[in-house]
Amino acid sequence: MSFFYSLLIIFASVNILLVSPKAVNMAEKLVETQSIPTNNIVEGGSKVKGTSAIIPRLKENFTSVPYVSATALVVKDTSSKTLLYVKDPDKRVPIASTTKIMTALVASEYFKPADVLTVKTTSLVGGSSMGLKLGEEMTFRSLLYGMLLNSGNDAAFTIADNYPGGKDNFILAMNEKAKSLGLINTHFENPAGFDGGTHYSSANDLAVIAEAAITNSQFSRIVSTKDTVVFSIDKQSEHSLKNLNKLLSLPGFLGIKTGTTPIAKENLVALVERNGRKILTVVLGSDDRFTETEKIIDWSYSNFIWE
Repeated sequence: MSFFYSLLIIFASVNILLVSPKAVNMAEKLVETQSIPTNNIVEGGSKVKGTSAIIPRLKENFTSVPYVSATALVVKDTSSKTLLYVKDPDKRVPIASTTKIMTALVASEYFKPADVLTVKTTSLVGGSSMGLKLGEEMTFRSLLYGMLLNSGNDAAFTIADNYPGGKDNFILAMNEKAKSLGLINTHFENPAGFDGGTHYSSANDLAVIAEAAITNSQFSRIVSTKDTVVFSIDKQSEHSLKNLNKLLSLPGFLGIKTGTTPIAKENLVALVERNGRKILTVVLGSDDRFTETEKIIDWSYSNFIWE
């Protein structure tokens, strides 16, 4: 009989503990931390040795992670390569015009800023545009501005069309670049980000692509530009460009690229710096990319410490 009463006492104690506010809070914290990676120094899934970067660590009394509708998400400290928060980071999803980060990366390895490129028939596609005309000649630098600020699909295809071997070879080069970066959840069908059955990436992979792109000073300068005007070589055409990234108006935000399609929904790769610490975020498949990116960045800086 004493054994039976002991079981009753244990059962009652457990129930009291579980319904207590403190226990509920502890349970919530446990669920939240399941999405927060251990603070290993990672890069492309491998530990980086010999780094002197400070590794951010989660505060003991961290606050609840804000709700995000995004399908996939990554928050990364750029110095130590530490992942601060993830949500389905390796899930293959459509990425819309964030594709153009890879387009810029591949193109910048071949073209020089002053190279003159010609708009061809195949360059004039639908969707976002910088307003190019058939036969118009633009410098590669100007096309980069049109592609990364206005998210011009016409600029992306003009760049691809002028690559040796044309658009098909350029797309091949994009996929080869993905392989060279060690990406296994990325494949491209086009240089602009149109939805397709085999056009996809992951939050983790896109973070790696963005990190590679921001090492290029020209790319970093362009994606942090709010607006500008570019001209055709003959000065007959003027293109007023405005960055679609609304977060550039906030302190510390440095770019990088937006993207939206009906299937991919709202996407944003963003770079921000506060107190000398840079964080890269990738938000994919969101209902509100700007608000969710801002919330997750604020949470990260408030709940991690660098010391």
